[in-house]
Amino acid sequence: MHLLLGLRPPQQPLSDAALMLAIRKGEVEPFRQLYRRHYAAVQAYAFQCMAGPLHAQEVTAHVFAGLLQQILAGESLVERRHPGCLRPHLLGNVRTRAITSWHQEPETLSPDFRDWVAAGSRWPWGEDGQLALAFERLPVSAQRLLWHAVVDRDAPALTARITGLVPDAVPDACDQARSALRQARTDLYLERLELRDCREAIRRLALRPEAPPEQELAAHLRVCPACMSVYKDVTRLDSQLEAQLPVRLLGWWTGERYLRAKAAIPVPLNEPAFLARLVERLRADAPTQPSHGPRAGLTTTATPDVASTSKPAPGRHRRVGRPLPSRPSGATVAIGGFLAGVGVGMLLLTSCQEEPRQQRPPVPAGVTSVDGP
Repeated sequence: MHLLLGLRPPQQPLSDAALMLAIRKGEVEPFRQLYRRHYAAVQAYAFQCMAGPLHAQEVTAHVFAGLLQQILAGESLVERRHPGCLRPHLLGNVRTRAITSWHQEPETLSPDFRDWVAAGSRWPWGEDGQLALAFERLPVSAQRLLWHAVVDRDAPALTARITGLVPDAVPDACDQARSALRQARTDLYLERLELRDCREAIRRLALRPEAPPEQELAAHLRVCPACMSVYKDVTRLDSQLEAQLPVRLLGWWTGERYLRAKAAIPVPLNEPAFLARLVERLRADAPTQPSHGPRAGLTTTATPDVASTSKPAPGRHRRVGRPLPSRPSGATVAIGGFLAGVGVGMLLLTSCQEEPRQQRPPVPAGVTSVDGP
């Protein structure tokens, strides 16, 4: 019917992995989509680490500038540390940047985070490390789903965009991911158990963890504290995953405070200042006459991302859909200069400052500021 009426069916948004691949090929619009998808989470986590909005915005801009640098440079850091899951990688970079700020100006940190860093930035090793190990055994797609659906509590529509799934498929896929996690958790227990009765009891628990244990199994649980602990563990896996997994991966985690802050931050309409500055530099380096050859360097081809819930301001995308004029040497020099910039693109942030310095609070040495989106 859509085709008969001359309408196109809605385009399925690209997953995070597909967007990063497109960025590596030199396109700018996919990075804008990544920025909009993850900005609220990164900014909310920065609020948990930093003392005020200005410092949180500086850290947020630094983290996204670093992400662009890593992707353009072809680094596989994201895939190596958190396979297929960009969000924990970004939050980890926020924590690392905040710790760097502590060494320079401790007063720029939030009191709780400053105390945590002063105590040695210790991971809570008393938490259940087996849960993180079971999580790491899962396929990449299951890890990504569980992080966004259970830990970060992202809306189903956003989870669908990040994972590349059809929205209607997200609930069933999450159920399958939970089942896979329960099985991985059970397998870890079985690897440590030596008693035959216990091994059989755990296997039977894994078959129907959501159902009450049958009479024979219940009798075993009453006399076996170890198996009872396993039973409680697999039946409370979602709550444990939400509370314990981010602590194991990030070290610093405020739970509900972070989630409330993320829910209160709107999706940004404007692109980050460092990205706008980079695009303008590339345009300035390009020749005025259009090129009909293959596109080189960064381009601004747009693909719709329904993650943006508000309509863009008029004229905001007046250049969208037109490739940048091609001049390989100029684009290569511009990108190379950006990647070699001190502080992962922070020179570009500094050059974007338009407000007088006297209107802003003092900024610690080595940290530049950027206007919020």
